[in-house]
Amino acid sequence: MAPSQPSPTLPSASLDIDVIDAIAFDQSLQSDCLTSGTLYPSPVQSQHLLATTTTSADTTMALAYDAGLPDIIPQEYHQYLDVFSRVKADKLPPHRTYDHQIPLEEGKSPPFGPIYSLSEHELKTLREYLEENLAKGFISPSNSPAASPILFIKRRMVPSASVSTIEFFTHIDLRGAYNLLCIAKGDKWKTAFRTRYGLFQYNVMPFGLTNAPASFQHLMNDTFKDMLDRSLIIYLDDLLIYSSTLKQHQEHVSAVLARLRQVGLYAKAEKCQFSTSQTEFLGFVVSDQGVTMDPSKTEVITNWPVPKSVHDVQVFLGFCNFYRKFIPQYSRTAYPLTQLLRKEAQSAPFAWHNDAQHAFEQLRSAFGTDTILRHFDPTRPIIVETDASDFAVAAVLSQTFDQGARHPITFFSKKLDPAQLNYPIFDTEMFAIVAAFKHWRQYLEGAKFQVQVLTDHRSLKYFTTTKQLNRRQARWSELLADFDFVIQYRPGAQAGLPDALTRRSDMRPKDRGPSLMQEHNPGNFQTLLKPHQLRLAATGILTVKSDITDKIRDALPRDPWTSSLLERVHLGSAPPGFAINSMNLLTYQDSVCVPEVDDLRLLIVQDHHDSPAAGHPGRRKTLSLVRRSFFWLGMSKFVHSFVDSCETCRRIKAVWHKPYSHLKSLPVPPHPWSSISMDLIEQLPPSSDFMAILVVVDCLTKMAIFVPTTNELDAPKLAKLFLRHVYSKHGLPTSIVSDRGSEFTSHFWRSLSTLLGIENHFSSAYHPQSDGQTKRINQVLKQFLRGYSNHLQTDWSDLLPLAEFSYNNAEHASTQLTPFFANYRYHPHFSFDNTDPASPALFPTTRSYTDQLKQLHEYVHGELVKANSQSAEQFNKRRLPAPQFRPGDRVWLSADNIRSLRPTKKLDYRRLGPFSVSEIISSHAYRLQLPPSMKIHNVFHVDRLEPYVANTIPNRVQPPPPPVEIESDLEYEVEQILDSKVDHRYRDPLFYLVRWVGYGPDHNSWEPTSNLTHASNLITEFHTANPTRPSPTHG
Repeated sequence: MAPSQPSPTLPSASLDIDVIDAIAFDQSLQSDCLTSGTLYPSPVQSQHLLATTTTSADTTMALAYDAGLPDIIPQEYHQYLDVFSRVKADKLPPHRTYDHQIPLEEGKSPPFGPIYSLSEHELKTLREYLEENLAKGFISPSNSPAASPILFIKRRMVPSASVSTIEFFTHIDLRGAYNLLCIAKGDKWKTAFRTRYGLFQYNVMPFGLTNAPASFQHLMNDTFKDMLDRSLIIYLDDLLIYSSTLKQHQEHVSAVLARLRQVGLYAKAEKCQFSTSQTEFLGFVVSDQGVTMDPSKTEVITNWPVPKSVHDVQVFLGFCNFYRKFIPQYSRTAYPLTQLLRKEAQSAPFAWHNDAQHAFEQLRSAFGTDTILRHFDPTRPIIVETDASDFAVAAVLSQTFDQGARHPITFFSKKLDPAQLNYPIFDTEMFAIVAAFKHWRQYLEGAKFQVQVLTDHRSLKYFTTTKQLNRRQARWSELLADFDFVIQYRPGAQAGLPDALTRRSDMRPKDRGPSLMQEHNPGNFQTLLKPHQLRLAATGILTVKSDITDKIRDALPRDPWTSSLLERVHLGSAPPGFAINSMNLLTYQDSVCVPEVDDLRLLIVQDHHDSPAAGHPGRRKTLSLVRRSFFWLGMSKFVHSFVDSCETCRRIKAVWHKPYSHLKSLPVPPHPWSSISMDLIEQLPPSSDFMAILVVVDCLTKMAIFVPTTNELDAPKLAKLFLRHVYSKHGLPTSIVSDRGSEFTSHFWRSLSTLLGIENHFSSAYHPQSDGQTKRINQVLKQFLRGYSNHLQTDWSDLLPLAEFSYNNAEHASTQLTPFFANYRYHPHFSFDNTDPASPALFPTTRSYTDQLKQLHEYVHGELVKANSQSAEQFNKRRLPAPQFRPGDRVWLSADNIRSLRPTKKLDYRRLGPFSVSEIISSHAYRLQLPPSMKIHNVFHVDRLEPYVANTIPNRVQPPPPPVEIESDLEYEVEQILDSKVDHRYRDPLFYLVRWVGYGPDHNSWEPTSNLTHASNLITEFHTANPTRPSPTHG
């Protein structure tokens, strides 16, 4: 019929009129649903009828598919063959109340996106998609102002809830799913999408819309609400029907198919499974035994390559997380991998360490196991096993089945966040229970039987009866009030899977630098005693243990004090407070009396002081711990003696008394520039090719010289600067004070100083009287440069003359004079004016200038002596007189300035020893007898030493001292070999008399050749100058 032909007059009878295309009309003619009809032309443009030939082929295939349904669908469901019809599933669905709506925020409009470039394969797929859905009427051409680009995505599987005990399963997968819902009227333009073939919009709900899953799930839940969780589980377009008997199962399946027909939903026959004992559902294998991982999915994990980047780790863990409930202690196993995803780790280069490799291999191995999780049965008792470590909590929910065997239902694990890492042990263990109950609320709340909670932390038994709770525990108590449960103690040796896996050493993170756990909970990693030093088992609660109880009970008659009290208690004449308890133990005010037999008191104090649960507390805390449960006469004295003589305490604890030794300042020089101090300020920003400053200070007048230099300053360059800026203006000093920089301690500089008659004094961490005036002036200089340098800090070298003038023209606190005036006896011009500078008239003007200058220097000397005396008086108020040691006395040596080979100084021993005093050098210096492994100078200042308190308790065995391994100590450098001798009493008989850099003659010592491996050049010089003295070639 021609397009211009007018439409005929419609009959008066009520007719259903639809706008359809030729293909749909052809389908209608081949079905039984059309009795009669009239075909009218529609003003549809030609592009609407895209690829008619191809669509006709699809229709033919659909009809052929429907014809083969009787061979696919079991006989008992043939009455529902139309539910599986592909032809009917391709029809445009009717509008329902469930139509998908797309509301817009007020003032917002959908975006008009770009057209993405597509591969040839994607273009082919796009053309087929458009042709098929245009023919079905699912999409139509659009002129919408909004448009989104086409995206190609893979379908994602999501796990569903667990099911009860069953025997038969049927899995139904819907066809077209989302396309079975229409887009609400007025919202179609919002679904427009752009392609190179034109702009189209959806008439049915497509995949990918934000709320599409919710809309479809709402339809399914509302359609099958009376069947859900009774015989049916639904996740979007996947339906799992389960029953206990075959007859019951057929009824359930028929009811579901009838409901699908009723609402116009269609199933995909080739994806359905009927009346099986095992089926795949959402990535899991569900059977009458339980739920397992789908081997076809986990095979990908077991063959996964080693990650090469953070993104690779993210992808691997993302896949693993899907099946994590099948992996016991998943969080702990994956911990090294999750640490690689932290922001701090991602900012550094990717590092695949041994712990990550081990965790990766463990996860791959775990996914290769056949873990079966049984179906939860609400009619059976529930057992929850929990455990916690320093960085994660875990739990197992299980039930007892045939022959009393306990089977897991599901696993749970959670890594602790930074706040939870700070929980005390009790709260961490309790949090494992709380987290498990929150995670499994659907199983545990309203359980038919009281839930049995098993933990290896004994004190948790009393949580529900404890009267005093902190705020966190009170919140937990309120949360757990909704559950009926009992906490039972189960020793770690009898623990099930959670505890066993918690104790595996490979689950604990190794030392790889800072981590979340170490950052927030460093106390958990401080080793107070090594494993071989432990004598008694640690306990979480300090109570009277059964083995000690038996020993005390047996020993009571053998001690005069306790046997007498026992007799008096029986006679009723015992002093108030003494009694015999239900365990036949003698008590005083409920504390067990301990007889002085078989070292029982020693064992008890060791348990309350040495064990990790006690933590080596001090006198008062140890006594408090022991007094909680025990009593004996002289307990305070015994405990104090035990703690004072504990060698481990002396090694690991800081001292709390005032430091030893009074201040001993360096002597005040008699003349200006006869004694100077030198120091370097290094690593400054470049300024006219300079990056360091040499600071020289006169020890009498405090006058300073600031010389720009470089970081590469060595001894020869230092000598040139010294000659140019010090010697040329002020002559040679008699002594120089400096630190132990290589430029000052080098052989060249010391040789030059010896030739010039200059005595070098080096500051040392072991000698607090070393002068610190240069360090103070460095602070003043840095302050000046900080205030006047430019933004880029490139002009500080130009400011040094002004900084030097500013400092020397400012009054010094010790002398009450400016360094300039103290040196020259006049003040320089401060500003550009014609006023003569005024000089204080300290002395009569009739005297000669020389006499005035001499008297000025004597005045400055006196003021410095007075200032040093006042400083010493104030300093000594904060110090104790030095203890006097004698040869043979044992002392502890401070480890503050001794570098050991252990990983970190923070957790290293505070003191080494004890060592014996071999010689008194002076009132404040002693020589110690050190082991050969400590190749350091053996003379120490008294403030580095602590008196050793000997043990007086019989039968007490102290832990053996740890090995002392130290690095080479640069504080002790050989300055000169003075003499040699041979002593055949030693394996290494050749000894050298050594003078040490920075130490006087009273520190000289005889050292074996083995201690002087780094002084071979000095030994050669000595033998060259003294060929007759004993040497390695002739003794």
